[in-house]
Amino acid sequence: MTHSWRFGYGSNIGLTTLQQKKNLNPKQYLVGTIQGWELYFNTGLNDYVEPGFAAIRPADNDKSELHGSAFLIPHDEVEGLDRQEAGYDVRNVQFTSYDGEVVENVGLYVPKKPFVKGESKEGIPSFRYLKLLKDGAREGGLAPHWIQHLDSFDHYVTPKDVRAKTLQMIAEFNADGERKNNMWSSEQLAKYNGSDPNHPAHTSIMGYVIKIHPDIWVFGSWKGHDITRRNLLQYRGQSLDANDIRFDEPGCRPLPKLNDCTDGEREYLMQSLESQLHRGSEIVGSYEPFLADQEL
Repeated sequence: MTHSWRFGYGSNIGLTTLQQKKNLNPKQYLVGTIQGWELYFNTGLNDYVEPGFAAIRPADNDKSELHGSAFLIPHDEVEGLDRQEAGYDVRNVQFTSYDGEVVENVGLYVPKKPFVKGESKEGIPSFRYLKLLKDGAREGGLAPHWIQHLDSFDHYVTPKDVRAKTLQMIAEFNADGERKNNMWSSEQLAKYNGSDPNHPAHTSIMGYVIKIHPDIWVFGSWKGHDITRRNLLQYRGQSLDANDIRFDEPGCRPLPKLNDCTDGEREYLMQSLESQLHRGSEIVGSYEPFLADQEL
């Protein structure tokens, strides 16, 4: 066999996302159900951005149905997708399409850490992530009652005290001339990718250069790199690998302009900044290329 089946119930529901965001090429795409499982959201990236991702747990009722899409993809794409979904085990299950077609050995992503009632903490999805599920469900033509189920979930909203503290930290930075006038170039930021102890990991977003706290985990792709464009690609459901551009690659400039962003995009960028500042990272300077490109 050169292809294998996988089942999408979270970010992998929609065909557009599979093709454009995940860079997959499904040979077949079906929508339908798997019995015996129910959808919930587990804890996500951190408490400030992407605080909950789709997960499943055994349903109390064996006849409960989990709705989503089954897609047949080449083995090399299966391996890549499984690596992306590293927090999940793959369990082969039976899938039934809405048209009655039964497919055996469809790979279902089951969280490696099982849900324990009374102990496990549930998360809440971001607006971006929940919209991805709802859009994928509508695109695929999932059952109306399942779309209503997805519409019933709340999404994360930044608490007022968290945002007030963020704005305070930004105001303190702007009032500190030494830090604010410490202009970083692209070449300088790139050196601080964490590979050299003398150049601890830094990142940049919205013109703020952030010294990443050594005790927190961030994506390796964030280190030594301005992540404003990367975060916007994520919010828009576009491929990061295909569209994120490093400083020394053609097309990097101009960097995104905040005035061209939607309210939702700017809010997502603020939440990403908060995920750094509220976990011990600090603003240490200004990213000159980003600030310069805002004036274009």
